[in-house]
Amino acid sequence: MNRIVCIILLLPIFPAFTQGENRDQQINQAVFNKIEYHFNLQETDSIYALAGPRFKQSLSLQAFQTVMAQQLYPLGQIQSAELKAYENGTGIYKLNFLSTPLQVVLGLDSLNRVETFLFQPYAGDPVPEKKEVISSSSSATSKLDFYIDSVALAYSRKGHTHALAIGVIHNGKTSSYYYGETEKGNKQLPDENTLFEIGSISKTFTATLLAYLAQTQLLNVDDAITNYLPDSVAANPDLKRITLQQLANHTSGLPRMPANIDATAASHPLDPYKDYTQADLYSFLTSYKATAPPDSMYSYSNLGYGLLGDILSTVYGKPYNEMVQEIICQPLGLGSTTEYPSPDSQYVAKVYNKDGQETPLWTFDAFTAHGSLKSSVKDLLTYAKAHFKMPETDLEHALARTRQFTFFNPPDTDIGLAWHMNLMGDELIYWHNGGTFGSSSYMAFSPDRKMAVIVLSNTAESVDNVGVSILNSILAAKQ
Repeated sequence: MNRIVCIILLLPIFPAFTQGENRDQQINQAVFNKIEYHFNLQETDSIYALAGPRFKQSLSLQAFQTVMAQQLYPLGQIQSAELKAYENGTGIYKLNFLSTPLQVVLGLDSLNRVETFLFQPYAGDPVPEKKEVISSSSSATSKLDFYIDSVALAYSRKGHTHALAIGVIHNGKTSSYYYGETEKGNKQLPDENTLFEIGSISKTFTATLLAYLAQTQLLNVDDAITNYLPDSVAANPDLKRITLQQLANHTSGLPRMPANIDATAASHPLDPYKDYTQADLYSFLTSYKATAPPDSMYSYSNLGYGLLGDILSTVYGKPYNEMVQEIICQPLGLGSTTEYPSPDSQYVAKVYNKDGQETPLWTFDAFTAHGSLKSSVKDLLTYAKAHFKMPETDLEHALARTRQFTFFNPPDTDIGLAWHMNLMGDELIYWHNGGTFGSSSYMAFSPDRKMAVIVLSNTAESVDNVGVSILNSILAAKQ
């Protein structure tokens, strides 16, 4: 570090560098050298003193101290640093710590004060661009970028997590953030086209199919499910009062899982829905005994959504994935959302269990409609935007119908068709999450604010806290 100390002592003010981009780059490096020196001495106040008013308005000294103390100083001293890229007034530096490399994005204002200061997992050579948000154009964006990086870094540092992809729509801007690696050891960041298992977020697509078939008068959401079941199954009196809507809002009274799935799951303990067939589903329903009347309580049911998907496929005359493609994906332009990704043109991140060990992607038979879809941050952001529109087409009316209130789940949650709805402050937020043995997902949005947060991970480590934290940060920000 003696070299850096000498540079700082020799440069109390900026000398006359060569003109243009080279001069700006040298100034950026000089400011970085100061930051590196103060970082290794943990002189947070001195780093903060280098910041300009826009940065300080967006992030208080106290908040900055908290992030540095809790997230960054525990990494130890910077052993060495290297400028990896400089473009549009922003430098990207590789920082070598004893435990792990990071990269920092440093942008200066017109008076050479820090305006953008973002720590990220190091992406390797060449450094991939952080999608859409390398430099900040406003204090709100700078604060949000910094905050997202801090919560993402906390998630990524848990030791057993791998890829993390985050998408945000806020103040008319769509931003994406990518961390980690898509396969353990490959040093490859996910990107906007990387597919992840989205688990139970698939249920929102299934609910949209139900609403669409109702919109196009192929069925009614209040129809009894027995109208669409074989006579041998429909004869069960405990099924006669259950409606399609009750399957979609988890008030059918059906259990979370059918008891007879244990036998097939035992053959595939890491892929529990594999080989559970329609015959198995109907066998369970034939002997089903209700423990609570329909519409009396909310009880989350994967079984209910498996059955709903089976019925919708019967009515529409096509398998679940074909319905999703024809009714939702093609009209919205969702090119990366599917049950069956193409091995030639679509890449699905490998998945890892809660201990960080690789595990298989889930496969589905009768339960496909409850959690089979894979998707990308790009597609889910587009899907969220479709919920912002005033409905005109049948699909847009179907999306709007999924957001209509159908049931109250105490103490504070309204239920639509699949979507959960909660007030956060004075904003109504629609959300759903998902999880498999190797993936975690979270999606939330506000049509009124035209705001959305998407978080996808290829590890069975919940991302709910990441998503909720980002959502709270956006809602707390001044407009």
